[in-house]
Order: sequence, then structure tokens, then C-alpha cells
Amino acid sequence: MSLAYIAKNSDQGADFRVGDPNLARSVSEIVARLKVPADDIQKALESLEESFGQDVYSELLYVLAHLRMEPDEARKHWDHVLKVRRDLQELLGGVVDVRVALVHYFVNVNRTLKNPKIIELRLFQETQASVYRDELTGLFNYRYFREHLPREIERNDRHDNSLSLVMIDIDDFKRYNDTHGHLAGNRALVALAELIEEAIRASDVALRYGGEEFVVMLPYTPKKDSLIVAERIRQRIERHRFATENLTVSLGIAAYPGDSVDPDDLVQKADSAMYMAKSRGKNCVCLYGDDRRTFKRIDAKLKGTLCGVSAECCPFTTLDVSKGGVLLLADRNLKVGSLIDISMNIDEEVEELACTGRVVRVEESGEDEFQAALQIVDISQRDRHRFYEYLHTAPGRS
Repeated sequence: MSLAYIAKNSDQGADFRVGDPNLARSVSEIVARLKVPADDIQKALESLEESFGQDVYSELLYVLAHLRMEPDEARKHWDHVLKVRRDLQELLGGVVDVRVALVHYFVNVNRTLKNPKIIELRLFQETQASVYRDELTGLFNYRYFREHLPREIERNDRHDNSLSLVMIDIDDFKRYNDTHGHLAGNRALVALAELIEEAIRASDVALRYGGEEFVVMLPYTPKKDSLIVAERIRQRIERHRFATENLTVSLGIAAYPGDSVDPDDLVQKADSAMYMAKSRGKNCVCLYGDDRRTFKRIDAKLKGTLCGVSAECCPFTTLDVSKGGVLLLADRNLKVGSLIDISMNIDEEVEELACTGRVVRVEESGEDEFQAALQIVDISQRDRHRFYEYLHTAPGRS
């Protein structure tokens, strides 16, 4: 019998999470062998660490005690549990199940569990699944989405990865329901949920957001790659032969951290992109801002020199560096439409970065001072990566 120790009335409380399915599966297999010697268990955990790092211990304590902890904290607690087990075995003169040591540690030593409850794991999982699953489609529901999204963002942020959200809405579904009836509509929703799940990876999460709207969370997936997944979903649904008439969907994509670092704002931007797809004729995919950028927007001021093609150099200071362009101060008027070569010495330890911009706007801001907006038209891939790397790693910059 597999048992789960559930924390009731504790600060961390009981909760439900789906992490990396491969990690969860591997940890569950280790938990099933907890009666074997502790040394063997630890060897299995350390083997998993090579692939998943200390997330192994977060997953382990979640499976065993339903407690959510940061990886380094979870590892420390697990070491304490093993010590408690050794002490108990020496005191009792026999083998002590790791789960017994765990509950003793969290109840009597660490006191995280205020009022623990023992329940057969299968029954607990069935109960939890009913809370976080959509009854019609079997996908995760809106409640799960609202609770899980911030944690998924934190997990991707911890590993310095991107997370993409795909919002999906069925085109003209009200008319479909009115024409064919709600039973046919429900059957279409079930079929569409299956098509979405077939088009994504095991580590991705498909959810029913509400009504005819769905969401797919794509962890560790930059925006440009999520476009491929979204297009695959769109094509599968477009080609599927539904019982009454064919259906199509409109999809919108927003990515963390490039589009937003706030969970609610990220959802809103994915939703905006989806409505943009509707406005463009439906049955298509739109990126928020029509931009495949993965990096965060960063405000920065740089100093360097700019040279018009076949012209003398003059100093400049940037006011802002943003998507596709530079806003700068110059000591002379620049001709709109002209091409400008820009070289930036942004740090003594960083080699000169170079790009070419086209002047798209010039305004006089003072005596012999002009604000010029340049659209970047050429920058090497090497310099682009070096520039972002500098901004992310230089002291005092975020």
C-alpha cells in the first residue's frame, strides 16, 4: 500500500502540482521501493540528480508529504530525515521505514506538519484530480491554471528558461452550438481536447480555460518554438473531420519573460494575441506584438560614436534601447532616411559592438541637441548575443 502524508493546517498546506513528468515518474518509482536500504535509495536519487539537479528532492518531498519547497531546502530536509531514520533504527534495533522517519521528523522535529493525515495515495490522487480536472474534457481546469502558472514561471525562471502560453478559442462556436445542439458541441469539445493533447509534448500542459477556450502551457519553450506547436495544433483541428461540420481555432501566443514577467499580464497578452488572430480572419496563429523575441525588454543608456555613411563621427548618448531600435541624443541634425553606423563601447571589458540603423525620426530638443530615433536594420548575431549577455550579467543591471 502506498501512503501519502498530507500536511493539514500547516503554513505550506496541501496542494497539487504537475512538474516534469519524467522526474515525477522516476521519483514515484523510487518511492515505491522505500522499504529497501536507505543507501540504495540515496544512490537512486543521486543518479537522478545528474539529469534533474536538486529538483529531485523537491519532487520527492512533494510526493511523500505534499510539501512544496525550494530544491536546496528540500535537500537539507531529506538529509535530516535520513539522520532521523538512522537514530530511530539504532534506538529500536530494527528496520524503520523512511516514511515513518519522515513523518516523525516533520511532526516532532521540524514541526512543519501541524495535523498530519494518512491516506492511501491512490485515493488521494483521485480526489485531487477531481478538483483540478475539467469534468467534460478531462483536461486541467481554470482553477489549476491560476494556481499552477505562477509556480511554473518560477520554475522556468530558476533554470533561466522561457515559458510560452498559447490561448486557443474555437471559431464561431456559438453558431455551431445553435445549429447542431449542445450535445454535439460537447462532443466537439472533447474531440478538440484530444487533438490538442496529441499535438503537444508530455511535459506541456493543456487546460480548458472555460467555455470554448483552451490554454497550453509550454515550459522551457521560447516564443519562436511555441509558434511551431501552435501551428501544429491549428492544422490538426482544421483537418479533423468532426461529426457535423469542420471547426477551426484562433490562437494567440505570449512568452515569459519576453512579453511579461507578471502571470496575469502574460495571460492578458496571450488573450490579446488570440483576438488579433480573430481580427485577421480566424483560423490562424498570432504572436503578441508580432515579435518572436525571447529576452526581457531592458532600459539602458549607452555611449559611443555614430558615423553616417561617408561622414565624420560624432558622439552620442542613447536615451533608450528597445525592440528593433535606439533613441539617442546627438549634437547635430540627422537626415531622416539616412543610414547610420553605430559603434558602442559599453564596458572596458566588452569589445566594441556595432550595428547599422536607419534614421526614422528627428526632433530638436535644445540648442545644438537633437533626439533621433533609429531603427536597427543590421546587427550581427554574434554582437546581438554579446549585447544581451552584457546586459544580463553586468553589475547593477537586471
